[in-house]
Amino acid sequence: MRAILINHIHHLRRQPFAVIGMMVLTVVFALALGQVNHASPVKVPVFSEELSKTELTSLLQALNEDVENFTFIAEKEEVIKEKLDEASIDVGLQLEKDSYKLFMSATTQNSTLMESHVATVLQNERVLRVAATELGSTPEQLKEKVASASSMFSFSQKSFNEDEFVYDAAIQSLFGFSLFFVVFTVSFTVSTILDQKRNGIWNRMVLSPLTKTQMYLGHVSYSFFIGYVQLAVIFLFFHYVIGVDLYGGFPFILVVIIPYLFALVSLGVLISALATNPRQLDGIIPLIAVSMAMIGGAYWPLEIVQSEALLFLSKLVPMTYGMEMLKGATILEWGLSEFFLPASVLFCMGVLFMGIGLNFMERKASV
Repeated sequence: MRAILINHIHHLRRQPFAVIGMMVLTVVFALALGQVNHASPVKVPVFSEELSKTELTSLLQALNEDVENFTFIAEKEEVIKEKLDEASIDVGLQLEKDSYKLFMSATTQNSTLMESHVATVLQNERVLRVAATELGSTPEQLKEKVASASSMFSFSQKSFNEDEFVYDAAIQSLFGFSLFFVVFTVSFTVSTILDQKRNGIWNRMVLSPLTKTQMYLGHVSYSFFIGYVQLAVIFLFFHYVIGVDLYGGFPFILVVIIPYLFALVSLGVLISALATNPRQLDGIIPLIAVSMAMIGGAYWPLEIVQSEALLFLSKLVPMTYGMEMLKGATILEWGLSEFFLPASVLFCMGVLFMGIGLNFMERKASV
C-alpha cells in the first residue's frame, strides 16, 4: 500500500498539471459567477451649504448605516458639479438641515433607491431631533439611551414566507464548482486501476507481496487524499486570500467534505469497473459529473427547482448531500445533529458503490 501511494505521489510531482488545472478552473468559475450579484457599492458624493462639518459627518454616518449598495462620502460642491458635467458620476447629493437635493446626470434604478434611502434617514433624524427637544436631551444622548434600553428586550423576526431560502451567490458558486471539479480529479485518479489492468501492471503487482486489499486500498486512499487536498486548498484560498465570508464555518467545512469524498471515490471505483477502456471513461466521467452538478444543486440552488422529478433524482446523487452539508456548516448554521442524515446517506452510497464496483472488477479479472 505504501509503495502504491509513493508511486502516485512521484507521478503527481512529475505531472501536476491536471490537479492544478482543476483548481484553477474552480477559482475562475467561482470568482466569475460568484461576483455577479456582488457589485461594489456606489459612491455618492455629498456636500452642504448650511450644515457644519460635525453635523454633516453625523448625517453621513446615519446614511451609511445598514446599507450595502451605497457609500456616502463628503466632497466639495465644485468637484461634484464638475464630475456631473463630465458624466463621471450619475448622482450627487446636497444635504441641508431639513431638506435634500439630488443632482443627476441620468436617472437610474440606483438613484431611485438612493433617494428613497435618503428620505427615510432624514425623516428618522428629524423625528429624533424633535423627540430629543421634547425630552430636553440631545439626539446623541437619546440614541445612546435607546441602544442601552434595547438590550432589555428580546426581538424575533418573522416572515410571511417562512420557506424562503437563504442564498449567497459567492457561497453557491464556491461550493458548487469545488464539488463539481473535484469529481474529475478523483474519478480519473481512481481510473488508474483500469489503466494498470489493461497494461498488465496489475497482474505483475498481484505476484508481488502486496495483497489485492492493499492494492485497492492504496489507489482509493490516494484518490481520497488528492481530492481532499484540492478542496482544502481551494477553501483556504477563498477564505484567506479572496476573503469570502464563510459565516464562521471554515474549520468545519474541512470535516463535512469527508463523507462526500468517500462517496465520490466509491463512485469512481464503480465507474472504472463498468468501463472497458480509457476512452469510455473519457466520455462517461464528464457526462456523470455534469449531470450530478445540474441535478445536485451545484450550478443553481435546488430551492428554485419546481420539477418534482428533478427533486426526486437529486436525492440519488452525492453532490446534493455534499452541498447541503457545506451550506449547513456556513449560511444555514446547522446544529451537529442535522449533519447525521446527509452524512449517513453519503456513507451508505459509498459502501454500496464500492461494494458493487469491486465485485465487478473481480468478476472481470476472473473471466
